Amino acid sequence: MISADYAVRLLNLPRYSELGNAAMKPGLRGVSILLDAMGNPERDFASVHVAGTNGKGSVASMITAIGQVAGYRIGLYTSPHLLHLSERIRLNGSPVPADWMQDALDRYGSLFDRLQPSFFEAMTALGFLFFAKSSVDFAIVETGLGGRLDATNILCPKLSVITQIDLDHTQTLGSTLASITREKAGIIKKKTPVIAATGRDATQKIIQDVARSQHAPWIEAGQVVGNCLQTPAGVYELSSQDLRTRPHHAQNALLAARSAEQLFPETRQEPDLIQEGLSRVRELTGLRARLEVLRQAPLTVLDVAHNPAAIAAALNYMPSTGTVHLLLALMKDKDLSGIMQVLNAHLSLKVYACDLALRRALPAARLATTLRAHAISLAGTGSISAMWHLAQEQASNQDSILVCGSHMLAEAFLRLICE
Repeated sequence: MISADYAVRLLNLPRYSELGNAAMKPGLRGVSILLDAMGNPERDFASVHVAGTNGKGSVASMITAIGQVAGYRIGLYTSPHLLHLSERIRLNGSPVPADWMQDALDRYGSLFDRLQPSFFEAMTALGFLFFAKSSVDFAIVETGLGGRLDATNILCPKLSVITQIDLDHTQTLGSTLASITREKAGIIKKKTPVIAATGRDATQKIIQDVARSQHAPWIEAGQVVGNCLQTPAGVYELSSQDLRTRPHHAQNALLAARSAEQLFPETRQEPDLIQEGLSRVRELTGLRARLEVLRQAPLTVLDVAHNPAAIAAALNYMPSTGTVHLLLALMKDKDLSGIMQVLNAHLSLKVYACDLALRRALPAARLATTLRAHAISLAGTGSISAMWHLAQEQASNQDSILVCGSHMLAEAFLRLICE
């Protein structure tokens, strides 16, 4: 874990999680100047760039796990972190060492003071520097927000991957699926192969049009058939019960498998490498809060879902028997109307409106008012700790508890139960 002094120094930079759009410095000029002053480390390693609305962190982690199983030295850059800054930058699953971060900040701290990058720009630059100095075979890099104007888009990757696209961050990326898709497709580079999730015909066509305009080879992902991933190069059985019971994760696994076939030649001769990697993602990459089962009786699940499509997928994962007790906290900029429609469609649901100590967070009282207006059963309103204790009191062993709505809620909940 990075020491408190250095974490504070980085966290004092403008952060999206705290300030929203006010923290953003969209465009590549700032990060380009910063990286140029650091010796352009982004040019010293091969990369894979992953964008999308839902599943991009999972797909990036899955590709990473497969690469590690195949014997490669893999860097992984994801955001946001849940508990520690160092989670964002990993080498073969291990977070960036504290002493490395301290040395880097000692060396480049004055540069950060002079250029005043955003928090995300600074972390991106440090991640790229770490990957270059660590001589990774590949760095798997997840975009922060969007794609076209994201700081990570300074990369010239070997492969571009686009996961499922839905409405999210509409104030920044546009209010339609078409505008959001164009922003995500902005990661596609000239003559760089592209793999995209199968989905709505309209979004698929936009991505294909962008790929065509960039003369970027289009790689068909394949399809999920029953318990199998079928790519043009192989068939992989989903040995993990987790993947079989989560259709959207199966689609993520399909993208990761197809990407691995392009990146790691060994997987074509030894298809078991892909299956092993997919079954060991949490172990090899530290990925958490993706329908993570925390306990069995009552079933308690933690997820970072924060838009209507992702929350619907999380609810669909929960058992159909008994009541789902949902601990929910949202940011002010989320599609509240769409989320209410999702909750209204669930027949047996009790919602616990949780407060988060963030200026971007929707106050629990306002969330409660909206829930009542939509005739959704409200079990309580208050702090995460109070709502967690209340849910445990009210849920029987035949019921289930789901905690979702934001990465920040997932962080706060993990800290609560780890105390």
